[in-house]
Amino acid sequence: MAEVKAGIIKAGSSKEENLPIYKLEIIVSDPQKRTGDQGTSYVSYQISTKTDNPSYHKYNDDTKTIIVVHRRYSDLLLLHDILSNEYPTCIIPPLPDKKVFQYIAGDRFSQRFTQKRCHSLQNFLRRISLHPILSRSNILEIFLVSNEWDTYKKSFVANLPTNKEEVTDAFMNAFKAVNIQSEEFLEIKEKNDKLDHTISKLDSIYHKVVKKHDSISEDYAKLGTSIQDLTELVSGSNNDNLSKKLKVFNDGITQLSYGLNDLNKFLDFEYLVDLKDLEHYIESMRQLLKLKDQKQIDYEELSEYLTKSIKERDNLIAGYGSSNFLTNKLEELAGINQEAARREKINKLEIKITSLGTELEVAKKVADAFEQETLKEVSHFDGIKTKELKESLGNLADEHIKFFEKMLDTWTEVDKDLN
Repeated sequence: MAEVKAGIIKAGSSKEENLPIYKLEIIVSDPQKRTGDQGTSYVSYQISTKTDNPSYHKYNDDTKTIIVVHRRYSDLLLLHDILSNEYPTCIIPPLPDKKVFQYIAGDRFSQRFTQKRCHSLQNFLRRISLHPILSRSNILEIFLVSNEWDTYKKSFVANLPTNKEEVTDAFMNAFKAVNIQSEEFLEIKEKNDKLDHTISKLDSIYHKVVKKHDSISEDYAKLGTSIQDLTELVSGSNNDNLSKKLKVFNDGITQLSYGLNDLNKFLDFEYLVDLKDLEHYIESMRQLLKLKDQKQIDYEELSEYLTKSIKERDNLIAGYGSSNFLTNKLEELAGINQEAARREKINKLEIKITSLGTELEVAKKVADAFEQETLKEVSHFDGIKTKELKESLGNLADEHIKFFEKMLDTWTEVDKDLN
C-alpha cells in the first residue's frame, strides 16, 4: 500500500496493481419485497457472482460455480461507506439516492422503482468489479460470498469512523482555490465538465423521447380500439373480406404499440438510469479532484504561514519588530524590558518556524502522493467510463435494431395479408 505516515494517503501501489487479474462478473436481479424481524418491509436483491478467483471458492473447488447471495440497499450503502473509508484516493462509485428514487417512482415497492434501482445497483457493483484496486478488497469478497453478512455487518458498523474532521476541512476550504494548478489537471477538469454537460444533455433529450413514445403508444392504442370497433360494425354484413383486412391491420397496430412500449421500457429502466448513474459517477470524480485541491491548499497555506513567520522573525532580528511606537512607549512605561521581550518573541518564532517546517514537509509529501494517486484514479475512471459508454450505446443500438426488425417483419406480413 502507498501510504504517508500521517495516514492520510492509502491506495494501491504498483505492486498491488500487478497482482493476477481475475474475471469478476456481478449481476443484480430479482428484487423481492420482504419483511424484516421488526415487521418493517424492505426490498431484497439477488446478487450473482461468477469469478475464477480461488479465494471466492474457499468452500467449493469448482471456480465455475455461480455464487448467489441476497442483499438489501442498506447493505450496499455500508459497502460503499467502508470502501470510501479504506480507499480515500479512489473514486468510489456512487449509489442511487434513496430519497430521489422515492420521489421519482412514488412507491419504493413498485416494479418501476425496484427494476430501476436494481439496474443502478448493478452499475455500482460492476464499476467496483472493473476497478483494479477496489475489486480486490476483502470487504467486497465478504459482501459477495459470505452467508454470515449480518454478523459481519454489526462489526463493520461499529468500527466505521465518522470522518467529521475531514468534512470540516473540506467545508473550510470550500471557497478557496489552488494558487498554482498544473496544466494536466486543468485539462482533466475541462474534459470532465464537457462530458458532464454532454451526458446531462443526452439525459434531457431521452427523457423527452420517452414521454413522446408514451404519447405515440397511447395514440396507437386508441387507434387500435377505434379499428376494433369498426371491425365489429362491418363483421355482421357482407363485408367479411373488409373485416378480415381491418383485423390484420389492427394486429399490426397492436404489435407496433407493444414494440414501442418494450423499447420505451428499455430507455426508461436501463438507458436513462445509465445516463443518470454516469452523471453521479462524474460528480464523484469531481469530488476527488476537489479533495486533491484541498491537500494542495493545505500545503500552500502552511507555506504562506511559514513565510510570514520567517519574515516576522527577520524583522525582529533586524530591530524593526512588529510593534508600533505607541505600544513600545506603553511597554516602556510599564517597566517591560523591550530587548528581553524581543528575544523571547524571536525564540518563540524560531520554535514555530521549526514546527511549521516539519509540517510543511509532511503536507508536501501528502499533496504530491495524493496528486499521483489521483492521476492513477483518473486513468481507472477513463477506462471504466469508456467501457460503460461502449456497452450502453451498444445496448441502445441493439434495442432499436430489434424494434425495427420486428416492425419490418410485422408489417411485411400485414402487407402480404392485405394484398
